[in-house]
Amino acid sequence: MNFLFIRVKNSSFDLPWALLEMGYHADIYGVAEFDPLAPVPEEFEKLDKFLSEHDFDCLISYLFVPEVSDLCQKYHFPYIGWVYDSPLISLFHPAVKNPCNYLFLFDRAEYEHMKSYDIPHLYYLPMGVNLSRTGALDITPEDEAAFSCDISFIGNLYENNSYNSFVSQLPEDIAAELKVYLLKNLCNWHTVKPWPRVSQKTVDFMSQKFQASVWNRQQMDLDLYLGLLLLSRKLAEMDRITVLNALAERYTIDLYTRSDCSYLRNVQVHQGVNYYTAMNKIFYLSKINLNITLPSIETGMPQRILDIMGSGGFVLTNYQQEIEDYFVIGKDIEVFRDLDELMEKTAYYLSHEEERLRIAMNGYIKVRDNFSYIHQLKYMIQTVEENKF
Repeated sequence: MNFLFIRVKNSSFDLPWALLEMGYHADIYGVAEFDPLAPVPEEFEKLDKFLSEHDFDCLISYLFVPEVSDLCQKYHFPYIGWVYDSPLISLFHPAVKNPCNYLFLFDRAEYEHMKSYDIPHLYYLPMGVNLSRTGALDITPEDEAAFSCDISFIGNLYENNSYNSFVSQLPEDIAAELKVYLLKNLCNWHTVKPWPRVSQKTVDFMSQKFQASVWNRQQMDLDLYLGLLLLSRKLAEMDRITVLNALAERYTIDLYTRSDCSYLRNVQVHQGVNYYTAMNKIFYLSKINLNITLPSIETGMPQRILDIMGSGGFVLTNYQQEIEDYFVIGKDIEVFRDLDELMEKTAYYLSHEEERLRIAMNGYIKVRDNFSYIHQLKYMIQTVEENKF
């Protein structure tokens, strides 16, 4: 098959890498990098002209770009989208029902939700790891000096969120409604958090005061759209700051981020690192790699978990329901459901090196055998060939 890889904002090049490794021809469309939520008409006009002059068996990208789908429908190209965000707001665009789409969603709860929209060619598939990249680590003495640590976290603190922008302008009762949700769910991973919805009172206020209905350019329920906008990233900010500060009271924590860290105490803050190089070295050289999942991911495993395991690192993550579908907790991976369990397991694994290393090795083997990019792409390509539109 002859693939065209469409670059999407903030995504990697692991897909075309793996396709080439599998023996397929994979071109990269280098003229533009697309944002599913901020389309630029001129860029799609260029892509339209390009597709009219070239022939491909399939277009492929991360996430889902509605305008790319419309062009694939026009030229009768299958379009594969591998979705790593939950919810991906562009899935609520009418183009999601184009028969050319083959959409693979990493979060089973998101998949079950979207099934109710009668979307053709919709599938559930966890993310994968480019083992050819993560397995090619060249750890130097300089790397060991720079990155070896007890506990590390690589990620955004989500401090630039809509809640922080609007809360000072909200009426007291609406602000209280949002705060109740945040406090109830703060650092609580015992049960699945459904996508948050706000009250009709909040919908009416946001619509009248800020014309919020205009922001929702897709066909998403406005109470859900505003719930996600106002609550999910704010809860992520609170979860991450709380976890890092709690651990920093007892341990040395190394944080790699591009965020404002003014609310952190005693955390060793470093600049964000390159996804293709230093990140995997940090995963390998950290005794404990933290994962703190974005709350809007209901049941799925975020990419960070698999990347850590694919680098041979030990993962301590908040509990996500789908983890137990693929891994044995305490044998392949470790989880925490609240701050008490986090502190208990951090202390245990920092003092039980052999057990920690055994878990990291078991996790790597599971990922190698079941979550490689090649493994996941074989499933995707076979699915497309068996269900061609």
